[in-house]
Amino acid sequence: MFNVYEFFNRINEVNPAIRLDVGQPDIPVRGEIIEETIRALREGETGYTSTSGMAELREAIAEAEGVSPEEVLVGPGAKILIAAEIAMAERIAVVAPHWNAYVLMADQFGKTVEVIETGLENGWRPSPEELNADLLILNYPNNPTGRVLSRSELKEILELAEESGTKVLSDEIYAELSFVDFTPVRELYDNVVTVKGFSKLYSMTGFRLGYAIADEKEVARIRRFIESTVTCVPPFVQRAGLKALKLREELMNEVREEYRRRAKLASEILRGLDFREPEGAFYLFLRVPGDGLEFAERLLNRGVSVFPGVAFGPYGDFIRVSLSGGRLEEGLRIIREEVQCALESPATGGWAGSSSGAWAGK
Repeated sequence: MFNVYEFFNRINEVNPAIRLDVGQPDIPVRGEIIEETIRALREGETGYTSTSGMAELREAIAEAEGVSPEEVLVGPGAKILIAAEIAMAERIAVVAPHWNAYVLMADQFGKTVEVIETGLENGWRPSPEELNADLLILNYPNNPTGRVLSRSELKEILELAEESGTKVLSDEIYAELSFVDFTPVRELYDNVVTVKGFSKLYSMTGFRLGYAIADEKEVARIRRFIESTVTCVPPFVQRAGLKALKLREELMNEVREEYRRRAKLASEILRGLDFREPEGAFYLFLRVPGDGLEFAERLLNRGVSVFPGVAFGPYGDFIRVSLSGGRLEEGLRIIREEVQCALESPATGGWAGSSSGAWAGK
């Protein structure tokens, strides 16, 4: 199994000039959030607190999300909340391409995983005929494709989940960074756990602050997992989250528009190559000639880092480009040059990655 974290360590060793690999926002954390964190630390908010999260923070999240505080649980990052659901399930289904950690966590807990493959040719649309799982993981806006399912597309897969009695884990970490209409799963489906966090919109990756939304019974199940593992989120981090929520509307407009601009820029520079223009998040999933891992190494030799598509499922002829790095335009032009160079190389024999034999950049 490919481990994206091992490849990430390899990138760090090389230390390329242009980092377009990791999902680390390059927009700085707002000063008000930093100041609130420091204030809370100086005032001694450094001890244990409620496993569910501070009441003030849960109430603020509930207000922002249109749910009750009893349906909210705060955790040290979204990842541990996802891990809790995977640990409590028996059979996992995940739509590919998918974040590498879902399968790594399932493997860690000894769970079986059904991968629902999608393809560029059908617009990354999931269309399974049946589900043999008690937990289906959905992630939209999607990492790595930037795809956002329409309401009707989402209803199709949720109807299948309902038929099979499958709980849905909706990883909506990029929900506020959708460039098109976004439908939260909980609007259409009751048996759902929504997981979100502060890492992407607020750039608070190192704060490790996330939250789950579910019915009270499911919140209690997740809380028991948190109690037995990581205990609680530090109160000074939760104070930072409270301050961030006060800036939510302002940041949603600013940050979303910045990533929309970058997605348009990337789509223009890579026009004519094989990808679907992102509809959200800050990634572009690009088909390349030949092996994606070799292509990523080739780019690394030119001082540009990306992740190979194999990190996200059976997509060996793709790479994921993160649009959150510095010198983005320069890096994108190098990627285009390398694709064209590979296409012209006798070793690749032209384009060999597409079943249609054609480039179809959207």
